[in-house]
Amino acid sequence: MKKGAIAAIVLSCVVGAGALTYAGVSWATTANTLGMYKTQLEYVYQRNLYELTDNINNIESNLSKLEVSTDKNVQSKYLSNIVALANTAQDNIATLPIEHNAINDTTTFVNQLSGFCLVLQQDLIDGDEISMDDMDQIAALHESSQNIKYELNRLVVLVSTDYSIVDHVKDPNKDTSDFNNQFNGLNNDIVEYPQLIYDGPFSDSVTNKEIKGLSENEINATEALNRVKEWFVGYEVTQNGETNGKFETFNFMISKGDENYFAQVTKRDGILLQLNSGYEAGSAVKSEDECRTAAETFAKSIGFTDVRAVWSTVSEGFAYVNLCSIQNDVIVYPDMIKVKVACDTGNIVGWEAQSWAYNHTERKNLSPAIDEIEARAALTMDVDVRTVKLAIIPNDYVGETLCYEFMCVSGGSTYYIYVNADTGQQVNILKVVETDDGNLLM
Repeated sequence: MKKGAIAAIVLSCVVGAGALTYAGVSWATTANTLGMYKTQLEYVYQRNLYELTDNINNIESNLSKLEVSTDKNVQSKYLSNIVALANTAQDNIATLPIEHNAINDTTTFVNQLSGFCLVLQQDLIDGDEISMDDMDQIAALHESSQNIKYELNRLVVLVSTDYSIVDHVKDPNKDTSDFNNQFNGLNNDIVEYPQLIYDGPFSDSVTNKEIKGLSENEINATEALNRVKEWFVGYEVTQNGETNGKFETFNFMISKGDENYFAQVTKRDGILLQLNSGYEAGSAVKSEDECRTAAETFAKSIGFTDVRAVWSTVSEGFAYVNLCSIQNDVIVYPDMIKVKVACDTGNIVGWEAQSWAYNHTERKNLSPAIDEIEARAALTMDVDVRTVKLAIIPNDYVGETLCYEFMCVSGGSTYYIYVNADTGQQVNILKVVETDDGNLLM
C-alpha cells in the first residue's frame, strides 16, 4: 500500500471503514434494454434509501447506549460512531431524488448531531465529563432519532413491495412527486427536532452547502452524451433520464459485452460525478501501483488534470484509490475523488467526485509561516519521520488549514501527524489500521 496521504472521509470527520467501499450496481438480465436501465436506476435510488435507513437505525442504537454509559472510553467510542454514521447519512440524503425542502429538517438535525457529538468528544479528550445538560440533549436526540427511524423504515417497507421510486420521482401533472411526498412525515409534527446548544459543522446543512467546484455554465443533454462517448470509446452509451437534487445530472447507461455501468454527468460544467458497476473482479493481474496509475490516467483523460493519487488500498480484487487536487505542490484533501479499479483488467469500475465538486477552488496563500524544522518541534522524539509534505485539510467544523503532514512510524505503527503551518500546533493525528478489508486511517 502507498502511504502517501490520508483517506478523504477520515479528514472530513468520517471515521467509518465503509467510506472507502463502493457498492456496485447489480445488473438485471432482461431482453428489454430500457427496462434494464430503469432497473439499474431503481437500484441506485433504493440503495441510497436503504443505506440512509441503516445509518439512522445505527445512530439511534448508539444514542441509546450513550444514554446509559458512564465510562469515558465507551462514551467516546459511541460518539465517534455517531459522527461517522451522521456524515455518511448526509451523503445518502444528498443523492436521493427528492426536493430537499422535504427533508431539510432531518438534514439539519443530522448535521447538528455530528457537530454536537464532536464537541462532546473534545470535552472528553480535555478531561471533562458529559454534563447533565448534555445528557438531556442526548435523550432528546435519541427520541428524535427513534421517530426518524420509524418514518424511514416505513418507506423501506413501501419500497420493498411493488413501489417503484423511478416511477414516482416525477409527475408532470403535479407540483411535487409522490416519492417526494413520502418524506413529508419527517418535516411535520411526527418528528420533533430538539434545538441543540451547539450549531454543528456546516450547520447550514448539505442542502445549502455551497458548490464551489462547478461554475454556472450548463451543458445540454446532447453535449453530455457526446462527452460520455468520448470518455468511453467503443462502448454503447444510452441516456437514461435526469436527476434533480443538490447536483443536477444527466444519467447514462454504458455497456460493452459483460461490462455495464451507470454514470451521472453534472449539468453544470459537465463533469463525471459518479460511475457505478456491478463488475465482479477475477484474479488480480494489475499491481496496486498500476491501479493507481490507471486511476490518474483515467482522471486526466476526462478533464481532471491537476489530481494525483494520494492513498490506495486493495481489497477483494479491487484497488480503492483516492485522488486529490495538487496546487503548488500542496495536497488539497477537501478536493477528493474516490476511484475503484478492477485489479484483473485495470479498468475503472467506480468513481465518485462529490467532494471535488463541492470544494474545488484555486487556493491562495499556500506559503507556510513556519518552516519544516519549526514544525517538527511539535512531534514527540519517539517517532521516526518518513515523509513530510504540505497539505490542506478540512477543519473539524468550518474552513481549512494549511499543515505539514508528517508520515511517521512509532512502535511498529504508522501515523500521520498534522501540524498547523502557521502556528506550529498539532491539529490532527491519524493511525493506519490494518483490517481484513484493506488498510484504513482512523
